[in-house]
Amino acid sequence: MFILISLIVGMTLFGQETVKDERVYLSKYELSIGYGYNTPNIATTEYQINSPTHDARHSVHTEQGFDKNTSSKLAIIPEGEVSSIRLGNSNNGSQSEKITYTFHLNSDYKPHTINYKYALVFHTTDSNTEERIQPKFKVKVYQNDLLVEIPLEANPYSKHINFNIENQSKDRIIKWTDWTSDNIDISQFKENDKITIEFESYDCARGRYFGYGYLVIN
Repeated sequence: MFILISLIVGMTLFGQETVKDERVYLSKYELSIGYGYNTPNIATTEYQINSPTHDARHSVHTEQGFDKNTSSKLAIIPEGEVSSIRLGNSNNGSQSEKITYTFHLNSDYKPHTINYKYALVFHTTDSNTEERIQPKFKVKVYQNDLLVEIPLEANPYSKHINFNIENQSKDRIIKWTDWTSDNIDISQFKENDKITIEFESYDCARGRYFGYGYLVIN
């Protein structure tokens, strides 16, 4: 048996049920927040359903719509999915957020990959180009509590990310991505390994510019 306690998988199940059942799934999730530019390390159970981008730091979305910070070009839920979660918001202040899920592998069932989709939204300016202080988004993989891989690390100036750009003013440039599919290879891990996958979102280090991301895992 493959034991999986997952924010996103739980959320996807929730998206197929009625809103009255939300607590059954959301009670399983591990959520954290933080302040600063190192790691979100404050455990929390706070989240909202279909929250505006400037509001909750963890928001589950079950209603389709479009992200206003992208000039309403980015769909909140990708095509073919029933729900998504937003990690972070469009407030600044060096806030950081994290979603974590953990599972164990055994001989009865071992999938080869964990598939996920993401879309990123970053705020920057034409004069704010110093990469070490930018808003950022990370995916981390731990094997038995040891960090073994960072499959994704992105900021507004990452050259490996294909950004769309909204030049709303000289002090408000929004760089955002369309929904992108990716996966984490877990075939390398051993039976009974504890695997933890973390998704982290950060505002800029100086507290002036925001960053957040949308997620789905299938």
